[in-house]
Amino acid sequence: MIKLENVTKEYPGQNKPALHNADADISKGEFVFLVGPSGSGKSTFIRLLNKQEEPDTGRIFVAGKDIGRLRSWRVPMLRRNIGAVFQDYKLLPTRTVSENVSFALEVIGRPRHVIKTQVPAICDLVGLGDKMDKYPHQLSGGEQQRVSIARAFVNRPLILLADEPTGNLDPQTAIGIMRLLDRINKTGTTVVMATHDRGIVDTMRRRVIELAEGDIVRDQARGVYE
Repeated sequence: MIKLENVTKEYPGQNKPALHNADADISKGEFVFLVGPSGSGKSTFIRLLNKQEEPDTGRIFVAGKDIGRLRSWRVPMLRRNIGAVFQDYKLLPTRTVSENVSFALEVIGRPRHVIKTQVPAICDLVGLGDKMDKYPHQLSGGEQQRVSIARAFVNRPLILLADEPTGNLDPQTAIGIMRLLDRINKTGTTVVMATHDRGIVDTMRRRVIELAEGDIVRDQARGVYE
C-alpha cells in the first residue's frame, strides 16, 4: 500500500536531512505509529505520502503508483484516496459539523444525494449524529477532532494519515479518538499516525517506526514507544 525506497528530503538551512535514506513497506490494512522526538522526521514522512512535499532522492509508492511520476493534474486523484487528520483540526469555523464533513465530498464533485446519505452515516460513526447542526466553537476539542476524522474518512479513503491527532487532547479524550481510529482501521483503511503519546503506543501495541534525526532507527511489529 505504501513503500519508500531510499527516500531523502532536505530543507534549506538545516544541518541534517529531515529524512535520510528512508526505506519502509506498509501493507494494506496496517496501523503504523511513527514515533520520535520533535524534528525527527515524522511530519515530513507524512507530508511526502500525499505530495505536500517532494523527496530530493528516492521513490515513494502509494497504492501501487510511483507518486513521483504523477503529473500535477493527477495529484488530486491521489489525495482522494488519502484522508488526513491534524493536531489543530483545520475546521471551517463558519460551517456546521454537517457542512464541514459535506465539504470534503463537495470538492471532489460527489452528487448531492450521495452527500445526503454519507454525511449522516459518518457523523453517526464518529459519535456526532446528534451534533450535526453545531458549529466548531460549540464543540469540545475531542468533538472537533471527531469532525476532522469524519471529514477525512467520509470518502472511505484507502489510507488515513494522522499527524499528532491527540496532541491537544486530554488523556481520556485521546483514548476515545484512538478507539475511533482503531475502528476505522478495522474497516480496511491503512492508518499511519505520528505521535509523541507514549501511553497510546504502548497500549495499542501496533507496528512502530521510530525516527531519529531523519533516520529510521527501528521498525518493529507490535512495538512500544521506548
